[in-house]
Amino acid sequence: MIVTVTPNPSLDRTLVLAGRLRPGQVHRATASRTEASGKGVNVTRVLRANGIDSTAVLPLGGAAGAELRALLVAQQVPFAAVPIAGRIRGNVTVLDGRSGTTKLNEPGPELSAAEVDELVATTAKAVRTSQARWLAICGSLPPGAPPGLVTRLVAAGHAGGAAVAVDSSGAGLAEAVRAGADLVAPNGEELAELAGQPVTGPDSAAEAAANLFSGTALVSLGELGAVLIRPNGTAMHAVPPPVTVVNTAGAGDALLAGWLAAEGPAAARLARAVAWGTGACLAEGTAELPGHPVSPELVTTTELEERA
Repeated sequence: MIVTVTPNPSLDRTLVLAGRLRPGQVHRATASRTEASGKGVNVTRVLRANGIDSTAVLPLGGAAGAELRALLVAQQVPFAAVPIAGRIRGNVTVLDGRSGTTKLNEPGPELSAAEVDELVATTAKAVRTSQARWLAICGSLPPGAPPGLVTRLVAAGHAGGAAVAVDSSGAGLAEAVRAGADLVAPNGEELAELAGQPVTGPDSAAEAAANLFSGTALVSLGELGAVLIRPNGTAMHAVPPPVTVVNTAGAGDALLAGWLAAEGPAAARLARAVAWGTGACLAEGTAELPGHPVSPELVTTTELEERA
């Protein structure tokens, strides 16, 4: 079992345009879809779609929260909801086939101290009662989130016997490093911001992560694949096969899901993670399974030391 917690979930709407996105102009979408989202929710959805037990913990409030709840029920995605007074955010993804993926994300609601306490307690209970292997703390923090929220969630996971992965940015990522998360999963931009140094490829990603973190890091680099940095400082790079990208939203969540899905040799786990992340780019939806999944056998993994 893998438990995910999403402190700032969202109801995601994807709009597809026939022509190029032109700022300041009126556009008419040719198709649209609405999905339950937020990074942890996406990780749980991907795991469940691949036959892996997972449950999502998340705050829910407002009309958007009610719609998100209904979507999770309809998709048979297990979840534990924390009722909140505010309304969860709505995010918009725009696809035009030419400009790439354009994301417009709302900030989300501010949680009260009591709601934060309940989120931590519900997460701890979910980990403990399910005997989870992993707790994945995913996504941005709500506006005004108190210092120590990620630390408390990491502690709750460890107290319940789970390893803890954190996929966040900014203050959340920095706190995960200090709190002793077992795995951090930033993208290259998030890692560069925290490290205060450029991340332009696999070698610089490995250097920045090793300088910051003593645990395991899984750094997503878009079309360059991903880098796995081990606690001993060695690193492995995985490169996906070339694909025609449809939507990159949720690709990093699918990458993390692929790594958490099962134990095994690092090369095989990394290849699966990159295959799942790449596959997510082939579907219009967020973190959705494509009609033709990418095989891990098409992913090339190389020890960075052997690349010199």
